Amino acid sequence: MYSDKKNVLQLVSLLKAHGITHIVLSPGSRNAPLIHSFAGDSDFTCYSVVDERSAGFFALGVIQALDRPVAVCCTSGTAALNLGPAVAEAFYQQLPLLAITADRPLAWTGQRDGQTIPQTGLFGKLVRHAVQLPEISNPEEEWHCNRLINEAILALDNQEKGPTHINIPLSEPLFGFDTASLPAVRVIRRAKPLTMLPDEAGYRKRFHSFSRRMIVVGQLPPENGLADLLKRLAADPKTVVLADHLANIPTGDYSRFDVVLRTASEKELQKLTPDLVITLGGHVVSKRLKQFIRSTPICEQWQVSPSGEVVDTFQQVTEIVKCDPATFLRSLAKLPSDDLSSLLHNDSVKTDRQTAPFAEHWKNACKGATIPHPDYSDLYAVGALLEKLPEKSSLQLANSQSVYLSQLFSISDSVYRFCNRGTNGIEGSISTAVGYAAAAQRLTLLLTGDLSFFYDMNGLWNRHLSPNLRILLNNNGGGGIFDTLPGLNQSETLTGYITVTRTTSAKGWAEQQGVTYLSAHNEEELQKQLPFLLNPESNNAVMLEVFTTMERNSLEIKSYYRQQETKRL
Repeated sequence: MYSDKKNVLQLVSLLKAHGITHIVLSPGSRNAPLIHSFAGDSDFTCYSVVDERSAGFFALGVIQALDRPVAVCCTSGTAALNLGPAVAEAFYQQLPLLAITADRPLAWTGQRDGQTIPQTGLFGKLVRHAVQLPEISNPEEEWHCNRLINEAILALDNQEKGPTHINIPLSEPLFGFDTASLPAVRVIRRAKPLTMLPDEAGYRKRFHSFSRRMIVVGQLPPENGLADLLKRLAADPKTVVLADHLANIPTGDYSRFDVVLRTASEKELQKLTPDLVITLGGHVVSKRLKQFIRSTPICEQWQVSPSGEVVDTFQQVTEIVKCDPATFLRSLAKLPSDDLSSLLHNDSVKTDRQTAPFAEHWKNACKGATIPHPDYSDLYAVGALLEKLPEKSSLQLANSQSVYLSQLFSISDSVYRFCNRGTNGIEGSISTAVGYAAAAQRLTLLLTGDLSFFYDMNGLWNRHLSPNLRILLNNNGGGGIFDTLPGLNQSETLTGYITVTRTTSAKGWAEQQGVTYLSAHNEEELQKQLPFLLNPESNNAVMLEVFTTMERNSLEIKSYYRQQETKRL
């Protein structure tokens, strides 16, 4: 039986018709008609997560695992506000999160009624679309409600994906559950966009008119379909493809590019400077790459943007290419051989730098950058973990030090890689990994630091902890990344207010939630515990807490970069 609320019936029926059947539910009375209708329908897979902030990030993990829209539903008031961080992350990571917030009737806003705040347009510009549903009392309002829900669902993927918001006011009485079946509803669908690039020959010829081309690939989901196209383009000695681990493509000869940019001399950087830069995908982890392109005298930068949105991360954009990346790269990769031959002998080729192939300079530079071999520290623990990651597992990275240190090591191409880089916040890393592991059939490893872990420790407080979940927690007693930043590490307030030095262990909390707990205090213990952490046959989620110090980690990082600089001299 379903709720007797007609706007609820429209919403439930349309979600089912559009195939949005995974719902994360947080408890409440105002959203009880929604909870009852979703949880009582066997076509829906429902997850119960009490903490709304955690619930939002849990839903992002499910989206990453399934590559399809997922809804999160909560009650009214501050509960809705707590979805904000996950909505923001979904917006910038382009994940189709549908936020459903129950509400009091609009007339009660501002009247000192409980759990009542202005929820219309609550998330502002952080959603692709937001709708306020009517409480249906006549056929016209039912038509209006149906149209609004269809609009919100379609906006989840309108060339670019992103979150949308449905706010649904519900008047008392709330608990009438006597509707036997869902109504037949009108389903509005959108035709797939065309996959032909206008004037594609023009782009191909312009691309090949440059002899120093760089393609920068930002964060993309696994199995994004670009690997073969980029490999074909990178076979050209005038083309370099730079991507960090979160791009989920093979990085090949250029995997050490961030180290090169950190340690290269001015003369070497000149040899590595491109004429044309093409950017696609989402967030780029490497701050050095951003600084390099922003400050270098390139000729053109093309930003490939399916929606045509202007994104000028590198402050050099000269052209927005409104096209999906696969279609655009495919057009670049199929230049006829006779056209290419004529271009190779064209005196007007747009470069005046040295004649050696561009890719050769980059390959030689990256060969000289080595993987760290540190003593026991956070850096050591990250390298030891990534070296032993099982094939076809999934890696969830917390922000800050975890994601940055991971870029210094190699990761198997078969490993799926994720991180909440949309807003780069520390909140939600556990919740996202827990949600991913609950929905995926792959071993899921979360690499996190202590501040990120304790900030989101409620992420373990739900009944959906998969035995596929593994957590390596680097506990160095504070925000270790701040201790490595020049200038900031000299601040008198560093310890008390920035790194927030303290001694806290996750042991009690992990065991209380049914997680198998392991710990390591030195290299020998870490190597001994890693096989237990990565054992796929465990009946429970497993956590390995690695105790280090900020001082030791800072020393190992600085020592590594000094070694690389010395080698380049």
